[in-house]
Amino acid sequence: MNEDQPHREKYWWEHYPLHKWWCNDACPLVPRFTYRKGDQYNTNNWTLHWLIITIWTMDHFSFGIDAEIGPHDGAYVGFILPYLRVTIGIRHTYYQWQWKLSQLLSRKPKGKGFPND
Repeated sequence: MNEDQPHREKYWWEHYPLHKWWCNDACPLVPRFTYRKGDQYNTNNWTLHWLIITIWTMDHFSFGIDAEIGPHDGAYVGFILPYLRVTIGIRHTYYQWQWKLSQLLSRKPKGKGFPND
């Protein structure tokens, strides 16, 4: 670790040696709860992530429904209630096969001097 970077306190699941398969970022088998104390600019916030459900608090009053399928953000259905955001699905997944698929499907400029001509 670099001396200039402050020491980060580990989450409770990071203390276990096998957390990569049972408490991963995409679909944790053990519920992951985080809490951030508010300051003069932000309110208190919490997040709960378990299996394919993610719930977190927001600072504003809002309503909404959305759905997304994409190579970068995964596939999920979400809704917003007052001060609360809920998503059901796999979010924020970007694996090697998704990168290769996005490179294959992206439009590349045709011309001299461009890489991958």
